[in-house]
Amino acid sequence: MTILSEELGELIGQGETSAVEFKSADVRPESLAREMVALSNTLGGTILVGIDDEGRIEGMDKPDFDQWVANIARHNVSPAVAPDISVVRVDERNIGVVTIPKGISKPYQTIDGKFWIRVGSKNRNATKEELSRLFQQAGLVHYDLSPVESSEISDLDDQRLADYWQTYYEIPFLELNETERRKILINSDILAPLENGFAPSVGGLLIFGKYPQRRMPQSAIVFAVFGGVEITDEVIDKKEITGPLPDLIANTAGLVKLFSKTEIEIEDLQRNETHRIPPKVIREALVNAVCHRDYSLVNRKTTVYLFQDRLEVTSPGRIANTLTVEKIRYGNSAPRNHFLLKYLDNMRFVDGLGRGVPMMIKEMGERVEFEEIGELFRVRLYL
Repeated sequence: MTILSEELGELIGQGETSAVEFKSADVRPESLAREMVALSNTLGGTILVGIDDEGRIEGMDKPDFDQWVANIARHNVSPAVAPDISVVRVDERNIGVVTIPKGISKPYQTIDGKFWIRVGSKNRNATKEELSRLFQQAGLVHYDLSPVESSEISDLDDQRLADYWQTYYEIPFLELNETERRKILINSDILAPLENGFAPSVGGLLIFGKYPQRRMPQSAIVFAVFGGVEITDEVIDKKEITGPLPDLIANTAGLVKLFSKTEIEIEDLQRNETHRIPPKVIREALVNAVCHRDYSLVNRKTTVYLFQDRLEVTSPGRIANTLTVEKIRYGNSAPRNHFLLKYLDNMRFVDGLGRGVPMMIKEMGERVEFEEIGELFRVRLYL
């Protein structure tokens, strides 16, 4: 990526941000590596060398700048990164421009073993929870397979388990003795190991729990209907939808249908009703939201907001590590929650082939938008 001097001037004028960092000409290799790691672990960005913290242009004089930076990216960052490196002339001074893409091999660390992330215009060490999310994004850890430590086997719904095993595997679950049932639940990852026994896994509780929100309140869906097109407009109705994921999908879809206006045409004395958003598109958006969200973000819930001109479905968690908003439009997928995907696939909610987003685009055209907003992923479906 080539940055022109005019564009660089605009970047400098904006000051340091979550995606722009200033460094003086005498920046040390370990400091530059820290910036590379932080940007790679977050959303990428640009490091400008030869600018002081106040945004004043100092310039720099490093004849081998590109090789110097490349060596730091290769030897001081693990795994190595591949920045775009250039030197741009501004106000008769040379400015080093190091563009770091969003990392595809997270988590990155400096050679002293520290995992840095970018928060606003500053860097800091990742917390335990943030580091866990980085490993999840890399596909190295699957949160939905981890145990819910506060839960018990009694939190699972025996009838739901029986219906599932009978329907899909013809196993009479309730007729089995306790040892046999427990063995099935362990081998199917519905129960996960603890230090002193077993507890329902995150995925097991979300799919088969009696009331998953008791242990995982973040798994509820907040549904709201607005009287206008802004979040500040009058709230006509608001509900918190609870239950296991299959119920969340069905009940939320029902509410969207109830509050969505249909277009009515009279043709040959017959009344024809047309949904302003196809039901299968609504269902796909909801399934994706609960299947692919990041459940380790315990302070955020999935939201489904119906405005007068659109439906917005917002789920916590960025797109998985190797994906971008552009890639998912063409059917690329890298699931975060393998357990949830497997069981929702078995239950015919998804087909696991990555066709959902292309279908939405085919049905909606330009009336569908996808956007990453910090730690959130949002789908807009215009009426």
